Amino acid sequence: MPNFSTLSRRQKTLKVNIPYRGSDGPLHLLIDSTGIKVEGEGEWNARKHGGTKRRVWRKIHIGIDEQTLEIRAAEFTTSDVGDAPMLPELLEQIPPDQEIGSVTADGAFDTRKCHDAIAARGAAAIIPPRRNAKPWKPDTAGAAARNEILRTSKRVGRTIRRRWSGHHRRSRAETKMHCVKLLGQRLMARDFDRQVAEFRVRVIRGLFRTSGIRPLIPERLYRARHPRHKGRGIGLSWRRGSPTVSRSVQHV
Repeated sequence: MPNFSTLSRRQKTLKVNIPYRGSDGPLHLLIDSTGIKVEGEGEWNARKHGGTKRRVWRKIHIGIDEQTLEIRAAEFTTSDVGDAPMLPELLEQIPPDQEIGSVTADGAFDTRKCHDAIAARGAAAIIPPRRNAKPWKPDTAGAAARNEILRTSKRVGRTIRRRWSGHHRRSRAETKMHCVKLLGQRLMARDFDRQVAEFRVRVIRGLFRTSGIRPLIPERLYRARHPRHKGRGIGLSWRRGSPTVSRSVQHV
């Protein structure tokens, strides 16, 4: 059995492939990005006491299958990389023979490169235009499709356009991102290559809902250590009258 130092050394060169089962029909991809802490105090501590001056973040970019909620594409970058430049790279992780029906993202991805990359895969872009959006020169298929979205939004309104296009489905990507962060709000590794491996391992662990794996949530851990316990589980909430299991603990 290798020790901790050996495992940490091997983590730098570890190549982790994200498995998936796929779904029937075209792939409807949901895109989301968020940040995860590497160094520094938490948000509350930083507001209350100022925290340390050195606070390091990394950014997580994922694309999930709307039907199966499997993570089909994932990227890990530094905090100075924007959300929109990573969408073409996420699409490159989808096999060329895989048909993509639509790509859903928020207004931060309303750029020419994003729309051109989506149009190159023959998919429909479900991206709301920005409030101060102006028509683009229709010299590409992506620009023409985006101008049509902008005209529809101005004709029927942004709210109706979002509801009609099904943009609300992007919340499923935010839920999947929450599942990844349930394993911890910060990364343990300090080297960037090791952080990439740790992130991809977290992504695989976050697939338990679609792969049938039963996670060891605190309630099951408590029952395993206390076989005679007949209650719902260990109390994670300190407020009176609140349920004994926190809302962040999700059952399968």
